[in-house]
Amino acid sequence: MTDFTINSMHIIDAAPSLSGTRVLASYDLTIVGITMKGCIITESPDGIASARGLLGKTNKGDKISAQFTDPTLARAITRKAVEAYNALTGRDVNDE
Repeated sequence: MTDFTINSMHIIDAAPSLSGTRVLASYDLTIVGITMKGCIITESPDGIASARGLLGKTNKGDKISAQFTDPTLARAITRKAVEAYNALTGRDVNDE
């Protein structure tokens, strides 16, 4: 398993979108010498949280993103990010 670190978590707890998904927090992820700033934890309408890579737009409106493509790594990142979120907020958000 690749080592990684969750850094600088910022609690958002946004209202649900039209689809019912809400952004819980943003965080920075350091992995293999790379830091990705602005990764997020989302909560689906059924109450399951998951970690996502960064998502945004350039000043010209072009979409930019990073995705976790290895399912095992994505699961480990989700678990660690949700643990940090739960510790910071006192909530008990589920990640599976």
